[in-house]
Amino acid sequence: MSPWKPILALSKKIFLFVVTVFPYRSFTGISCDAEDVSNLRDPVLKRKLNKLNKQIKRLDQKIETDAFTNELLNVNVTDGTVWKFLTPFKKKTKNIPSLNGPGGIANTNLEKANFLAESLETEFTLNNITNPDTEELVADSVMRFRTEANSVCKDFDPPLPSEVLDCIKSLRINKAPGIDGINNKMIKNLALHTILTITTIIRKIMTLGHFPTMWKTATVVPILKPGKDPTDTTSYRPISLLPSLSKIAEHLIPKRLNNYIKENNVLCPEQFGFREKLSTSHQLIRVVEYVTEGFANKQKTGAVFLDIQKAFDRVWQDGLIHKLIDYKTPSYLIKLIDSYLLERKFAVRVKNELSSTKNINAGVAQGSKIGPTLFALYINDIPKQFNTFLCMYADDTAILARNKNPNYIQIALNRHLKALEDWFIK
Repeated sequence: MSPWKPILALSKKIFLFVVTVFPYRSFTGISCDAEDVSNLRDPVLKRKLNKLNKQIKRLDQKIETDAFTNELLNVNVTDGTVWKFLTPFKKKTKNIPSLNGPGGIANTNLEKANFLAESLETEFTLNNITNPDTEELVADSVMRFRTEANSVCKDFDPPLPSEVLDCIKSLRINKAPGIDGINNKMIKNLALHTILTITTIIRKIMTLGHFPTMWKTATVVPILKPGKDPTDTTSYRPISLLPSLSKIAEHLIPKRLNNYIKENNVLCPEQFGFREKLSTSHQLIRVVEYVTEGFANKQKTGAVFLDIQKAFDRVWQDGLIHKLIDYKTPSYLIKLIDSYLLERKFAVRVKNELSSTKNINAGVAQGSKIGPTLFALYINDIPKQFNTFLCMYADDTAILARNKNPNYIQIALNRHLKALEDWFIK
């Protein structure tokens, strides 16, 4: 008997309990926070659900222990398996030292998690720049769309069970689970009728244009940036772990968005980031060819390289929705993306301690499948100049100009930089 059959049976029971415990309103336009959900639970069902969860954890631990024991018994010096077995143990885990913050010094893992969460919350906010004309235009556009959007969408390509199944097959089992604790190994072993139920849920999500609130909370794991001070909370890069079930839904949303972008040539040709059959190498070839042609014509080449600080974390969400409207994106996708970005939350994890939940007031979700595409659309109207050469890969940008006279190169680059400055402020 497969060791996963007991877990699959329990997973089926838990899935049925979730459908029973969490009412239909979770999939409507009405938001539902954790307090509301806890109030709506039946105490008897809640006790049974907790009991099933504990059984799953015990079975999972037993399976992991048995697998480790079998692997240990099969280690052989002659065929090299011993080195493969020892490699993970040679990796040193880096502990986060005591952190300095506005509230003092954090020593325990819980204090460190809360310090890092408070620091990240300030990063997931809008830049302190205002432009009244643009803000008024965006506010009117977004409010009009939210008012006029139909409550139920019918004109869309519904997801098929085969799409969901292909997405589940592509999941990697070594990926860490999100805040719900459901890992990819469990999802890959789900029964077919459960996959059909997941497909129905995703179809309802697209129909209602509402992304489930329970799927919008990320677990953030802090990773120290190379060469940075480990005691400073701003020295850590946030790695977001999203619920695995939400990633299945996210896989189907950008697929439809990318189809529309490709069919209508929405993205500017200078953007090579996260696009099919394009890479950094292709963009680098463009730069090399531009410089080489200049040398062949005895021209000098000047370049300015730009990197947007906190690019994905500081995206103006209403501004993004306004641009999606301007690109004539299908309304069901705009409504779904608007719901996807609204009221997202995160919690930082240090070892086994989890910080309090914090709000994300700006940015596109890091670690998501749709985030890179949304960012590319957000900066898609970047200004161009007739006498400069623009190259982009996501938020990394290069501006080049060539001429026999270096003064003309300087004038061309400065003119383009001034146009960029005005555009960034807007």
